Parts: sequence; C-alpha cells; structure tokens
Amino acid sequence: MTASQPRNSGRIPDPQPEHTALFRWLARMFTAVEAKLRERGGRGLRAGIRIFWALIAAVGVFLLCGPILNQPLDFDDVIDAAEIDEVDWIATDVAIDYVVSRDGDGRFAADAEERYTANFTNGPERRIERAFVTEFRGHDARFELREATIDGTPAEVEVDRGAATTRVTIARADGEALDGTHDIALSYEFHDLVTTVEDEATGDEVEQWGWPLLGPAWPQATKGVEVSLTLAPELDDALVRAPRAYIGWLLVSGTSWLEAEATTADGVRYAFSNDDTLPPHPDLDLTVSFASGTFAQPPTTPLFWLQTWGPLIPLALLGVFTLFAFVARRVVWADSAGAPWYVARAEPPSGLTPDEAAQFTGRARHAELVAALADASRAPVTADTKRRRWGRRRPAPAQRRALTGRMRARWFRSVAQAGMRAGRWGNAPSVLRRRMAWAQHDVPVERGLRWVPDSYLRDSFIWGSVALVLLQWGVLRQLSHQVILTIVWWPALFVLGSTLLALLVCWAVRRPRPLTHEGALAMQELKGIDAWATTTRLVDRGPADDDLMPYAVLFERPRRAGRRIVQLASRETGDARPGRGWRTEHFLSAPALLALAAAIAVFAGAIVTASVRPAPYGESEFITEYHRDIPALTFSQVEGFAVDAELVRDADGTARIDVVERIDVGFTPSGGRVPQFGREWPRERFGQDLGLEVGEMTVDGAPVPVQQREGERTTAVVTQLTEVLDGVHEVEVAYSLTSPVVDARGGSDASQQLRWTAWLGFWEDTYYTDIDNAFDGSAPVRPLRVSLDIAPEIAAELTSGGWIDTDVDLPRVPYEDGNTFKPWTVESRLYDDASRPYELRVGSEERAADGTVTVTIDADAAESRAVDRETGEPVGRFVVDPEVNAGLEQYELDLSDDLGVDLRFPGGTFADVESGDFDRHQTAYWLPYTATLVLGGVVTAAAAAALLLVRRPRRSSRASIAAIAFAAVPLAAVGQSIVCWWVVGPMPGGNAAGAWALWLGAAMWAAVTTQFVIVARRMRRSPADSARFRKNTRD
Repeated sequence: MTASQPRNSGRIPDPQPEHTALFRWLARMFTAVEAKLRERGGRGLRAGIRIFWALIAAVGVFLLCGPILNQPLDFDDVIDAAEIDEVDWIATDVAIDYVVSRDGDGRFAADAEERYTANFTNGPERRIERAFVTEFRGHDARFELREATIDGTPAEVEVDRGAATTRVTIARADGEALDGTHDIALSYEFHDLVTTVEDEATGDEVEQWGWPLLGPAWPQATKGVEVSLTLAPELDDALVRAPRAYIGWLLVSGTSWLEAEATTADGVRYAFSNDDTLPPHPDLDLTVSFASGTFAQPPTTPLFWLQTWGPLIPLALLGVFTLFAFVARRVVWADSAGAPWYVARAEPPSGLTPDEAAQFTGRARHAELVAALADASRAPVTADTKRRRWGRRRPAPAQRRALTGRMRARWFRSVAQAGMRAGRWGNAPSVLRRRMAWAQHDVPVERGLRWVPDSYLRDSFIWGSVALVLLQWGVLRQLSHQVILTIVWWPALFVLGSTLLALLVCWAVRRPRPLTHEGALAMQELKGIDAWATTTRLVDRGPADDDLMPYAVLFERPRRAGRRIVQLASRETGDARPGRGWRTEHFLSAPALLALAAAIAVFAGAIVTASVRPAPYGESEFITEYHRDIPALTFSQVEGFAVDAELVRDADGTARIDVVERIDVGFTPSGGRVPQFGREWPRERFGQDLGLEVGEMTVDGAPVPVQQREGERTTAVVTQLTEVLDGVHEVEVAYSLTSPVVDARGGSDASQQLRWTAWLGFWEDTYYTDIDNAFDGSAPVRPLRVSLDIAPEIAAELTSGGWIDTDVDLPRVPYEDGNTFKPWTVESRLYDDASRPYELRVGSEERAADGTVTVTIDADAAESRAVDRETGEPVGRFVVDPEVNAGLEQYELDLSDDLGVDLRFPGGTFADVESGDFDRHQTAYWLPYTATLVLGGVVTAAAAAALLLVRRPRRSSRASIAAIAFAAVPLAAVGQSIVCWWVVGPMPGGNAAGAWALWLGAAMWAAVTTQFVIVARRMRRSPADSARFRKNTRD
C-alpha cells in the first residue's frame, strides 16, 4: 500500500501544524536575524547583548533608586534659597515690556524688552545667566535674542539652546568682572505661545497665553517690578476678559485684573507694577485669554510627542518582544517532524517507561495513575535488548509474571485509589510536587527526546524584558515627582501593563522544550498506542493490567481515565468500592477547597469593593461647602438672602414646592479666577427622588449661564460668568421640588414627611465687611429671612411640623444637619454684651382667612423684651428692637442646623409616596454593615471549626487542615478586616454601630490567632496523626 492510501494501509497521517501568514513572516525575520548574529557572534556578542541590556537595567535602577532628575523646587528649597547672602546678584527697578501682534501667517508674535539694574552685593561675578522657555505646551517658541547690553554697551552673549529651555549668558565685552551695579537690557522675540484650552469660567474653548515673565528660573532677589503689555487693536477686541497678572512667592501672592491704560501706535496698553521686595524664585505670570480662532496654530513639536508618549516606548518594545517570543515558541522552536505517518501500535514503546512517558508528554495530572498502573509489584524475568528503529539500542521492557492472590488485590486497590485521585482539584499538591521534581531532573532532555533552545534573541528577550521593566518603573518614579502625575493616572497603568508583558515574555522563552526528531518518533509511537487503545476500547474494556494501559490513559482526560480504571478494578475484583481510603495526607478535601475558594473570593472581593465603591457610611463634602472642586466660589460671599416658598398640591395629588431666592452676593476681583457664585440643594432623601427642577438664575436681573453639578445626594448650580464682577450684586434663582414628600419612619401620627432645606447646614450667618481682608471685621447677614406658604387643603391635613432642629437622642440622618423639628415660634433667654438678660422670640406662624398657613423666620422681625435682673421676670411685652436684631447671629437665633422646615402627614396624604420605600431604603442602607458582621461571625466560626478538625485528625488530612487553618481562615479574616474598615472607618466617632463591628473584629482576630497557634503546635507535635493516610506513590 502507498502512503496516499492511509485507510487501506493503516497509516495515520501526522502533518505538522499550520501557522498564519503573519507568524510565518515573523518567524523568517526571527530566523534571519538569529542567523546574522550567529555568523558574526560568539561569546563576545552574547556578552555584549547582556551588557547592553544590563546597562539599560542599570539606568532603570538609577532612575528608580537614585536622585530625582530635574526635580521641581519644593517648599524647603525655595525657603533655603531666600538667603540674600547667597544670591549672586539682586535685580532692582525691573521693567518688562511685551508687544503682542499677529505675524503674516496669523500666528502669535511677541516682541519683548526687559531692563533691570543688577546689584552685585555679594562680590563680583563673571557673567549673568538668564533662562527662557522655548518649548511651550507643544509649540516651538522660536526664541530669538535681538540684543543684550550692559550699561548701554553691547555685551558678549552665549546662547545655549536646550530641548525645552534656552539659557543666555551675558558678560562684559572687555572680559572684566561684573561688580557694583550695572544696567542690563535685553530684547528678544517669541512666537506661537498661545494654546487652545477650556476656559475655567465658562467651559468654552479659548486661546490662552499663560506666560512666566521671569522664565523657568529666576534665582535672584528682586526689588520693584513694572510690566506692560501692548496688544494690537484687533487682538484687544478678541479678548475674552481683561488680562490677569499674578505675583507670588510660596504662600504669599496677589492677583490683579488689568485695565487698559492708553492706546498707542502699537495698540492698547495694559500695565501693572509691584514695589515689594521679592525673594529668589518668585512667580510673575501673565494670563491673557483670546476668543477661539484668533490665532493660527502651529504644528505640535516632535519633542512634545516624545515627552507625551516617550514613557510608552518600553511598553511598545515589550509588545514586540511578546509577539516575537510567541512566534519563536510556536514556529521557530516548534517540534521537529517525525515520520509522515504512524500506525496503531499494540506493544509498549521500546525504552520508554510509563513514568518517562508521562514526563515526556507533560501529563503531571496523569503521572500518579500511570505510576500505579506500571507499579513493578510483579517479579521481572530476564529481558533481551533490541535496537529501536528510531534510536540507539535500548533494553526491552521487562516481562512480568501474572499477579496472584493478595498481591493482585493490593495492586488493584492501589490502582483504584490512584484513579479516584486522578484529575481532582484536591490532588493539586501532589501534582505540584511532581512538576517540581520533573523541573529538577529533566529526563526527556537527558535522553535526547527534547532539546533546549539556545539563542541570541532569546537572551535579548529575557534580559531585555527585565531591563525595560526596570527602566519603566524608574521613569514612573521620576515622573511621580512632577505635577502631571497628580492629575492623570495612565502612566502607572502602563507600567503595570509593561510588567505583565515582561512576565509573559519570560514565561514564553524561559523554558521551551521542543521535540527532537527522536522525540517526535517516540511521540508517534505513543500516538500509535492511543490509536490502538481507541480502536480496541482498551480503557473501557481492560484488562487493567494490560501492558499498554499506562500509556493509553495518557491520552484521556485525567478524571475520565481515573473513573474508567476504578470501574475496571471493580469489575475485575468484584469489589464495589475498590478505591476506599483513597485520600492521602497530601490530598485537599472538598471542604478545604471550598474554604480556600471562598477565602480568595472574600479577599479579592474586599479589595475590589473598597477600591471602586465609595464607603457606604462616609459622607463626602458638599460641592459648595469648601470650594475645593470649584475654587472660583472662594471669591464671592452671601451678604443677605430672602427665600420665599409655596407648598401646593398638584392636580394629580402630588405635593409641590416652588421657591424663589433673592440673594445679595459680594464679589471680589482680587482672586486668580473669575469669581462665581453657587447654590446647592438636596436632590433625594431616603433613596427617594425629590424632583428637583432648577429654573433660571439672574444677576442684577440679567440671566447668566450656569452649570449643574451632581453631588452624592445634592445638586449644585454654579454660575459661568465671563465678566469679572466686583462689589455687591443681586442674584435671583428659582427652583421647584415636584416630589418633596417621602415615606419616612413610621409612627402613630405620621408616615409621610416633607423636609425642605432652604439652606444646607454649612450656611454662614456673617460675612466679611471687606472680602479682600478677613481681619477687617464681619457683619451679620441681612436680610436673613425664610418663608413658606402652606396651601389650605394641605395645612388641614398637617399632623405636626416646625423648623428643623436636632435631638442628640435620635439617630442622625446622613447628609442632614437636624433630625427633628421645633415649634414655629421659639422663645429663649439670652444675655447681651453687658450681661443683661433678655428674652427673644424668633419665628412666626400666621393663618390667613382662606386657611393658608404662612411660617416665617426673619432675623429683622425677631421680637425681644427685657428681663428684670432681680426677679428674673420679663418686663413689658415683646417688641421688634432693630438695635437688638442687628447683632443676632446663628447662636442667638438658634439656627445652627439646616435652615428649613419639617412637616409630617398621615399615610395616603399625597399620591406619589409609596409606602414601604423607607423600610426598603433602610434595609439597603444597613446591608454592608450587616454583611460585615455576618462575615466576621463566619470567619470566627471557621476558626473554631479548624480547632475541632485538628482535634479529630482522622476526619481530614493534614493538607486539608493546613489549608483551612493557615490559608483560608487568615485570608478570609484579612478580607473581613478590609471590608470592616471600608464600612466602619468613615462612620462618625459617636456611632455605636461602628464600635460593635470593631469589637467583633477584635474577637475574630483573637479566634484566628488562637487556632493558628494551636493547629501549628498540634501538627508539629503529632506527626503520627497522619499515619492513617497513605503517601502518594513516588511523591
């Protein structure tokens, strides 16, 4: 028969695997490069490759562990540089003039002159150095120095152009040292200094020129600065707002919005000056915003792209390494070809024992079953030798005598026990031990069945991956000291990606073991045995002691092979359970595996949950409270407000509150941003939407653009003013709550609650009389008035209500200041500055003829009356005293909580309130806390169970006990602690729930530590406890 007739000849084709065109092309490249290296290489080239990557690794180590290169000056550095005795010279009477226009291409162009007197107070100097920014936000500034003079005489100039900065060194033309005082003058030009950015005030695109007038470094002390800016008329018309000047040093700074001083032939002139003495390294900045499209933009410089994407070069190289590593493993270092075909084989392979066959095929999960099947418990007879057709002479397999009696029963029991363990997850420790043994003694390589690739490129892959990862980590560490890493997160993510790719490359090329030609022939013999076993159904039919059985099971899934062998043993011995007692001391029981899986899940879930989810009982800051997210709010303050609201019922039976706020707001232009104003209100309560709808906001009657921001449970509206306002302006805003009533804590009188917060609890009752000077004093906010009109049909159904108040005995509601209410009219006894007592009545409730109820708090309408010091009795009646009311603040008015009302209604009053929403919210709210307690209890119970297991060792193997006691329980305890801290950490200090969780955590760790110590001692002192468990064969 010919080879082209496999069905008739019995020959089974064994073609080589096909590869994609890409992998074949990459393999040709790999092979060509490797061939070139081998032609020119030797030990020197191999050493050179390693030295090259070692040098890159050394650079990475230097960047990772060495000093920070080009580190920005920190606070202490600037303080240390402020010693006048250490500066080279002092600049006085500094004058800087910029003239900005558009060049012939419509691009930004600036002509600049600077003049100052250099005072060399600390001795003569040979030269003066001045630094200029020449790579500005991705644009080449095209800096050109026109002229430099010293005392009106042209100076000797040396220009050192760097990648991002240019340093200009100025010296006297006659070579003499600079001593005393000298007048220095420079003239130069810049181009393309504007960039397109998002305007912080409005969110619109603008073209901004933000420029450090003193350059990237100014290590001189400075006395007296005058700066002028002249804009061409068309550029002045394109201004979004007035130019802004900033002068600062560390925590001391000042900002000024410039006004046009004069119009010259060059354009409109702006100027500012400062007479203070500035220490070294001051900030002197100018920011000018133009409308989008004012200038033509230049192309981005290659340096910018290199600085932006340069940290990704190691990642890209590692990506190439990864691709070629897999090409090498799959194609270049592929298995050698054997014969074009193989045939079914009915006899064991010559010279390849079952154990060697298992290691040769890499079947570690089969190895124990194979060893049991091939157990030489039968006495061998003399065997001859013969020549293998694919190798040198090997001894023929020893012939075995038939098993009889007890030996046969013992052998079947051993085989059945191995079959019961084969392929189970619990046998992983034994499989791992066998893999480690194989790694130390590589029989297939020693026998010439597999070979170890030795390649120049393989060295580059391994050494290069390590070097590039070290370089990437070093770059990350250097960048971590720059401002940019405090804003973006992707560099760290790319470094982690590089590390994973490097590990993948090392795994791919570190230990490939392709087949030799002899190994390929041996593999075909094993395939032939598999073909014979498949055709004859050897594994299903048996017998179990067939000489081919150890080889046949190698090509079955380990669990299936184990089950078939157990069935054969049962059938041939007549024992229904031939594998009883199959667990060994290294076998992990199902409970142990489940405990490990659960502990890993708890630990991983705890880390992920704490990382990506906000703390359930933490309260984030309100958007407008501390102005961290919106710094522009710092430059405005409330000087008076009047809030008028109306509560009505819509036609569909739902409640509705319509609110109009009129606020006197003071603005200051002294900040570094356009001053803005914002308001914030609750958006939801107990998980129920309040239906907040914000209307128009006006300033002095004119509508202004606003942006809406969402907080955790609130919504803020912030103005987007383009104009820089100054002084007091009237702001009016209207909003509505279309579902203000929610299902609340049930009681005998009410289950529906309306809590309207006119002002959140951080509202201020005073304002600075001079917003630019906090030490100039403050005054009470006036007017201070909140009023609510309640429709007659709603007032008739009102069960109770009042102004928001706090009761320390009641639980606090998150994001709310105040958990109860007080009467509409409150009387209290106070003392004036002269310690004279008086009574104060705050608040009022009025009922109109149509039944409308109006409740009001008005600081100017508070009533007071004197109290007799001797008798303590009030004198006269309550009257409105403007003199008393003028000094009333939060304390006197008893308004330290949220400013608003709390109304209670019986169930069914309003149609849009669903009963049970509050209970569902509370259940969901306390779910994380409950889960923490339950998890702590489960871990404590698991620790107790581990103690019981170690006292009854016959119930579990040592490996199972160790896995539970030393791995599962501590790992789950760590996970519970992470969850506990995530849940309890942000809780208020006085919350008793947090204390209970911490006590439970302490008890849990006491139990975990106790079981760890006791189990460790018991297992160390009682090795005989494991005598009942058999050790794995050849383990």
